[in-house]
This record gives sequence, structure tokens and C-alpha cells, in this order.
Amino acid sequence: MANDFKEFTVRSVRRLTDDANHNAFTGTVWFQDALYVTHRQGDRHIDQQGRVIVLRSRDEGVTFDKVAVLRGEFDTRDPHLYTDGNRLYVSAIEDSPDWEFYSGVAWSDDGLHWTGWNRVEGADDYVMWRPQVFDGRFYCAGFRFHGIIETPGKPNFETEKTDVAWFESADGLHWEKQGIIHEGEDLPNESYFDFYPDGSIAMIMRRGLESRKPLLLRSVPPYENWDKVELDVALHGPALWLVGEDIWISGRWYLSPHVTHVAIFKIVDNTPRLQLVLPSGYGGEIAYMGVARHPLNKRRFHLSYYSCHMSPADPAVCQWDHPDIYLVDISFTAEYLSEWEVSDLIVDGTHQNTTVEQATGWRPLQAYGEEMVHQTFFPYGFVEATPIIDKRDGVIFFRKDVEVGPIDAGLLHLGYDGNVIVRLNGETVHEASGTNPAHSDEVTIPVAFRHGTNHLEIAMETNGGNACGIFARYEAT
Repeated sequence: MANDFKEFTVRSVRRLTDDANHNAFTGTVWFQDALYVTHRQGDRHIDQQGRVIVLRSRDEGVTFDKVAVLRGEFDTRDPHLYTDGNRLYVSAIEDSPDWEFYSGVAWSDDGLHWTGWNRVEGADDYVMWRPQVFDGRFYCAGFRFHGIIETPGKPNFETEKTDVAWFESADGLHWEKQGIIHEGEDLPNESYFDFYPDGSIAMIMRRGLESRKPLLLRSVPPYENWDKVELDVALHGPALWLVGEDIWISGRWYLSPHVTHVAIFKIVDNTPRLQLVLPSGYGGEIAYMGVARHPLNKRRFHLSYYSCHMSPADPAVCQWDHPDIYLVDISFTAEYLSEWEVSDLIVDGTHQNTTVEQATGWRPLQAYGEEMVHQTFFPYGFVEATPIIDKRDGVIFFRKDVEVGPIDAGLLHLGYDGNVIVRLNGETVHEASGTNPAHSDEVTIPVAFRHGTNHLEIAMETNGGNACGIFARYEAT
């Protein structure tokens, strides 16, 4: 993909909390067809009242219900959600008043019934930060402080050196340290990583430098050697995720020492390129993003984060000391089906009572590509049929032969702004209503493919003449 046009669509940004608590430090994951979000709830940024909240959504992040409140002996903070496919885990840190740290975990087999809090084994003195599972094995980049220096009157401590170590586990509870990833006076600490399909890793690592510049690291199994490069951006509380082969990062972006926003960057040639600034800011109570890849769409993500940019409903609650949790639904640009045949409008027809045999006047129509999007307000991948529709009511047909090769099953990702019936090889696979404007990847349909050529046909009502066109792409499963 070129980097001179928008490579994403923000579907929504939702506020999940609005109360008198300090809500912060988030994680999110999909499990058993539901979306889960976790965060710390406390009275202040640092206090011994901290507990972990787990929320569940069964409508793709629109509404949530609370399914767990978890706590260890001390302030329990920085929660993270992850799954091995069979069990849902929430990890977090206990932070004692004398700056002793204990990593722990709880789990659930159904997302509703949870174990108690369990401190992990094999990671003494390490903060086990955002574990992940790949191919049935558990991995984590934990960090450790080498001596703690307390200054009277300051809420936080200082340290002269830290290290980040690589841990592996068979169950997420009993860990084995494999080796040091990075250590030194640059104070490496919080790390967020993602796996490529072949098991190789991309990781972002926060550092305590005055410049606030993180490291980008890469490694391959057995994760003994790590390539490192400093990123030229001031970023704390970092997150990282992979979209295809591309690396995306986010965090608390420092425009100045006192002005921040939650920003999203794409890594291009080891350089962070700003793509999006989320509603956020302006101080230090923002970021700590969680990342959840949609189970049916590898290019659609839910991103949780916290921010203090909106005031609580209660005017007696201070906005800047009581941040809230937010959730972004975002899709990243993909390669769409581009070359179509489109029929003339069948006036006064409906998508249900009109057949493709009635369609005439077929002509070629191409989806907007990288060069064409600069000449229109329609986005990349959109198949625009407004000149054919011409504000008239009726039905229009789109058809295309799709070469899929030797695959048996896949997913159709569609967007449309009129009522549609979708047929694949003559069989109806989807029927739904649509409203203007169309959004890419609005729906995902599991389908059975034939080896080789498959015929895709979409009948679309023009929504009183207001419809404009479609998005369509597929992927193998």
C-alpha cells in the first residue's frame, strides 16, 4: 500500500465509562464470539483501592455488561486480556505500598465464571507485561527494576537501571525465564508484541529516557536474538499490532513535555508515520491501549484506551483526575475486488423480485484505486455506480468472476448502501438492508468456494436513488 492516502476507516469511538472513579490502563480481546474489555478502577492514579474490571459485549462493542471484578492483596493494575482459544485470561500487577510488584492472573472457561486471583511463579521481581499465546505456548516480555530510589514528596520512585527479559510458559501461571532482551540505563520497561503467522515477532518497548523514544524490536524463533532500532517519536504506554505485514503502533504521543494525545502510527522503513490522532489529551492520563483483532476479519480491530478529554456527567467530579475508558472500532484498508460488470438500472424493481436475467446494458466498472481516490471523496476500494443510478429508484446488479485457486472456504467482506441480495455461484449467501453511506467490511460472510472460478453477483436496491455503490473483497480461511 502507498502511504499517501488514508489506510483506515474509523467505524466508531465509544465512551464505556462515566463515573467518579479513576478508570485507566486497558486491554481487550475476542473470546467465544464476544468482545471483552478490561481496565483498572480506583480512586486515583496510584492508590491501594485499585481493582480489575472485566466487561463483555455481545454486539461487537456497542453495549457492555460487567462480568468480573478481580483483585489481589494490593493495588491491582495494568490489566491485560488474552486467550489460548479455550480459556480467557486476565493478567495484572499488584503494586504494594513499599513498591513491591507481584504479577498475577485469573481465568475463565466461559467469560462469566472466574477463578480467584493467582500470583504467577517463576517470575520473581519481574513485572509480567501483556502476555500472549501463540501456537499453544505462552510468551511474555517482563521487566525488572534494579534498585528503587524514593524521593520524599514525589508519588513515583526512580531507578538507575532496568532490564526486559523473555519468558515462556506452558500454562500462563508457571513461567521460565529464557534470557535478557534489553537492559541498561535507558530504562526499558513496558513492551507490547504481536506474532506473524510464521511465529516471528515485532515488539515495541517503552524506555525511561528524557527523549521518551521507544525501541522497535524483531525476533524469530527461538527468540534468542533481537534486532533493535530506536523510533524517532516520543511515545509512552505503547501498543503494537500487525495488519498483514505492516506494523502499526500507538501510545501517549508527546507533542511537548506537557501536551499529549493518543496517536496511531504506521511503521514505514523503521520510521513512524503519523496516521491518526484519537479523541484524547491533553495531559498524562491517556493511552495504555489494548488491541483486539476481529475473529472474522484480520483487518478489523477494536482498540481500547483511556483518556481525560471529556468531563464526567457529574460536575463535582474533576475531569483531569477521573479519566474514562474508550473503544475504537477501526478497519484497515485491504485489496478489494476491483474490476466489475454493472447493469443498467431496472426502474421500480426490488432486490427480491428482480433477477439478473432481466438486467441489460452491462458495462465495466472499476473500484477506486490509489491514484483515483485523489480525484473523489469516495474511499479506496469503492465501486461507485452513482452515474448509472442517477438518483433513481430501482435495482442495479454487480457481477464478477473471482479466481480463488485451490481453496474450499473463505470470507466475503462487503459494504453497501442499499438493500442487497448476494449470490455466490447461484446460491444466496447474504440478504440485508443497507443505508448511505456504505462502509468497507460492514459485514463478513463465511462462504464455501469452488476451486478456481467463482461467480459473485450482488443485486442492490438504490435506496430511493440515494445509494452509491459497494465494497467487496474476499480472503481464504
